[in-house]
Amino acid sequence: MSVTRFLLKRWIRHLVIIAGVIFLVNLGFWQLRRLDQRRALNEEILTGLHSPPVTLTGAPVDPDQLHRHRVTVTGTFENDKNMILRTQSYQGQAGIDLVVPLDITGSDQTVMVNRGWLPFEQFEPEARRAYDVAGEVTVEGIAYRSQLPPHALAPTDPDPEPGQWVDAWFRLDLDKVQKQIDRPLLPVYVEALPGPEPDTTPPIREEVTDLGEGSHLSYALQWFSFAVILVITYSGLTWQEYKQIKQKD
Repeated sequence: MSVTRFLLKRWIRHLVIIAGVIFLVNLGFWQLRRLDQRRALNEEILTGLHSPPVTLTGAPVDPDQLHRHRVTVTGTFENDKNMILRTQSYQGQAGIDLVVPLDITGSDQTVMVNRGWLPFEQFEPEARRAYDVAGEVTVEGIAYRSQLPPHALAPTDPDPEPGQWVDAWFRLDLDKVQKQIDRPLLPVYVEALPGPEPDTTPPIREEVTDLGEGSHLSYALQWFSFAVILVITYSGLTWQEYKQIKQKD
């Protein structure tokens, strides 16, 4: 049997293998595109972090332009209206983030401030009051847009009814939070940054340093390797099959 005839009789199997190789190669290129997107995002974040801080005065702001930008704001915390973000971790330890409204000095506006991480034992409102800050303060941090569920299956927060107080949140959806805050909220929230020395006691704030590129490059190499292995393995098995048929002939 000629090689051409041998291959033609198995054309469906060849098409399946070719389709598999194309699929694996495309997965590799998809991961490379994800890597490019991650690098672009990291560059955007670092640009915002290293830019001069914007002072929040209560004047209108564009949340898209201010997203991931360093800011400063002066005001007074409404300590009795603190709330938490669930399922936060610090160095592998489960906990929560303490979020407190800050009434901006010289304005009728308020901005939500994530003051940092607390151990899970501080979950109850009474325990969190130990971290109250009295008087006027100036907070330096990073501004972020309102948080929305990342996908349809993500847990959702309740929509507060009039007079209802939601204490624990999965994310800071500012439209929902606004329904339980008397003063108008800015369309961004602030994650407080640590001072010159790293925080050693709660609430612990973290400086953004190593953003990382994720595992996209290793995944891309993995998919390309699978494609090469599939080609080599199938070619070897096909050649062995052809030699066996030739011997029988």
